[in-house]
This record gives sequence, C-alpha cells and structure tokens, in this order.
Amino acid sequence: MSRLRHLAPSGLAARFSLLLIVALVGVNAIAAFLLAREGSGFDQAVRIQRDMGRLVALVTALEEVDSATGETILAQSNTGYTRFFVAPDPVSPAGVPSLPGIEQEVRIALPGHAVHAFDGGHDASVSDQPMLLLLSVQLGAGVHAGHWLNSLLYPLPPTRAWPRKIPFFIPLAASLLGTLVVGLIFTRRMTAPLQELSRAAWAAGNGDRSARVTETGARELREAAAAFNDMQQRIANFDAERMRLVAAIGHDLRTPITGLRIRAEMLENEDIREPFIRTLDDMAVIAEDLLQYGRGGQDGEAPVATDLVALLGQLCHDRGAASETRGRIALRLRPVAISRALGNLIDNAVRYGATAVVRVRQSGQQVAVVIEDDGPGIAPHLLEHVFEPFFRGEDSRNLDTGGAGLGLAIARQIISEHGGSITLSNRATGGLRAEVRLPDCQTRTNGTNSRSNA
Repeated sequence: MSRLRHLAPSGLAARFSLLLIVALVGVNAIAAFLLAREGSGFDQAVRIQRDMGRLVALVTALEEVDSATGETILAQSNTGYTRFFVAPDPVSPAGVPSLPGIEQEVRIALPGHAVHAFDGGHDASVSDQPMLLLLSVQLGAGVHAGHWLNSLLYPLPPTRAWPRKIPFFIPLAASLLGTLVVGLIFTRRMTAPLQELSRAAWAAGNGDRSARVTETGARELREAAAAFNDMQQRIANFDAERMRLVAAIGHDLRTPITGLRIRAEMLENEDIREPFIRTLDDMAVIAEDLLQYGRGGQDGEAPVATDLVALLGQLCHDRGAASETRGRIALRLRPVAISRALGNLIDNAVRYGATAVVRVRQSGQQVAVVIEDDGPGIAPHLLEHVFEPFFRGEDSRNLDTGGAGLGLAIARQIISEHGGSITLSNRATGGLRAEVRLPDCQTRTNGTNSRSNA
C-alpha cells in the first residue's frame, strides 16, 4: 500500500487526470468486454454486416440458376464457420428467441423476401455444434421458388473474431480519446489558479508583499484568491507603517544623541566623559540601525551592473578583513544596499573573531559569498533566531557590543530583495560561517585573479 501511495502523483491536476483516465478507460473496457463477448448480439451484428453482401449475392444467384448449378454454388459458399442449404421449410428451433432487428436489416437488403432470424444455441436437430445465429430467407423465383435458403452461423475463434471487430471499436476509441483530451484540458485550466496561488504564497513567505493572484476560475478559487490578495495588502500596509515608525524613531533619535555627545565632550572629568561618550556612541549605532531597517527596500536605488569581487574587496579593505576572491563577477545589484548587507556580515565576523575571511565561488545558477571567522560561534538553537529583528545573540558570542540586534535582519531583508538567501552555520574548527547565495543568471566572468588582505 505504501508503495502504491509513493507511486501516486502528488499534484492535484495529475491526480484529477489519473482519476479521469482510470474511470474512462475502466468504463470503456467494461463496455468493450460486454460488446465483444462471443455469442452476444454484437458478434451477430458483426457477422451479418460482414456476410450481408455474400448473402444477397447467393440469394440472387439461386433465383436465376438451375438446380445443379445452385447446388454447386451452395457447396462453394460454405465455410468452416458458415453453412448454407436450401430446404422447403425455414429453420425454426423450438424455444429460441427470434431477432427482429437482424430480420429487419436483412429485409432492407433483400426487399420482398420473407426472413426469419433466431438466436444461436445448441439444437441437436439442426447441428451438433453450438451456433451463433440461424437465418432463413425465402427464395421468390427460379427453380427454388418458395423454398428457404437456411444459413447456420457458428462462432469464430477469438483469433479470427477480433480482427473483424476492430472497426467497431474505432468510434469507441475516438470517443475515449476525445473525452480524455477535453477532460485533461479542463482539469489543467481548473487547477491553474491553485498553482498560481501556491507560487504567490511561497513568494509571500519569502517576504514579497507585492505578490498577487488573479481572481479567476471557480467561485471558491476566486474567493481564495481575493482573500489572499486582501491579506497581502493588509500585511504590506502593516509592514509599511511599521517601517515608517521605526525609521522615524531612528531619525528623531539622531539629533538629541548628537547634541548630548557634543555636551559630553565638553565635560572635563575624563572618568565621566569617556563612559558617557561610549554610551552615546552605542545609542548612535542603535539609531542608525533603526533608520536603516525602517528604510528597508524603499530607498529607490535601481539595480545596476556591479562587480561583486571589487565591491567585496573594498568592504574587506575598509574593515580589515581578508578577501580571497577569483575573477570578476558582474551582477545586477543595488550597490549601496548590498554593501550594507555584506558589510553587516563582515562587521560581525571582524567584531567576534580575531580573523575574518571572505570568499566567492560560483555554483550552478548561483554565486555564493562565504564569510568565516574564528570567534565563539552561535549556539545551534539560535542560528535562525539571530535573523529576527531586535534579537541579540550575545549569550553565544559573549562580547560587549552595541547595536539593536538589527544587523542580520537588515542583511537578510536586502539579500531577499535581490532574490538570494543567507544561512549561518558553526565551523567544525570553531567560529561562524555565513553564506550568501545570489542568482547569477546575468553573470560575466574572466580569468583574472584578485586577492587582497587588509
């Protein structure tokens, strides 16, 4: 059972399609089985349609030739599964139902002739073998006028019966194929809004508040799309309001902090002045973090072709980190924003480790920027929480640093806006490893080598 469940398609459209195919094929297979049974009315109809021309020709010939020639024609007309003979009376086995439909069909082909048709069976008085059909046609002219041409039709073996039946299954197969095509197209169109909703939900989960769904399809799907779009708009409005509030707080704090720092520098007592200034510097960092986080992706900077290697080299030089990069990698980036994100990561590495190393590599359709330090690392259960706004992992890093716990949140936000991702992991040899992945569909590289160590 588990194996069958594993083989079943996972998509809703695929499951609908499989259900439709199984149902239609099953129904048509049952219909074909019922039609194709030996001894059924379907076999009788097949034999009559196949042998109608020979029957008409035989009746016409017997009405025009002499007795001896008629006997010769009858003998040559018999086959292993059809026997003809002329008798004064029609074949009419007792207790066997007649076949009015076949009688009418023969009368149309032989107008003016009396016709009797009976279902087959096993009548020892007529034949020692089971029969498919008994047919009698009264001759109206010639030496046999008034006599009956009797025809005994025996069932064909499957190897010979099926080729005769194939033309009758062509309309059935065409109907099945047409129904399947229409059903699959309908299923695809019906589930397309669900696929769009799924893609939009993933985008929304990754922070894209602009993702919307077309309100189309069945009523339930339109209602789900409308609810999703309304939810996205409400979240976007909430985020925008929150960002404006945080940015306003950060902006408004900078002025009094600057004023307090100027006054603190005028204090003559060094024991009071230096701690005071350090505290104000920490507050200034917090205010700047709040301002940057509040701005988010709303600074209006347009993406431009940027040499990622050169940008990292400059960031490492300014911060005293080692840059080990190769070649020139050009991506369409927002240089100020990406510098802020990568700069925050390098700042963390420099702050918490004695050494910080930055490397770049290309992998498939992505460019990976790896930043490593030899600091104390982060407790495994906090690796994901440190990206949350205002969360500080000082218990893991254990350094007296300023900031509001927004550096990593800002970095993840900017990198996500570039279509990338960021992950943190502890190194086996000690320290933290931050890996940033950016899409490189527009990458251009050459073979130059760049290495700098500030």
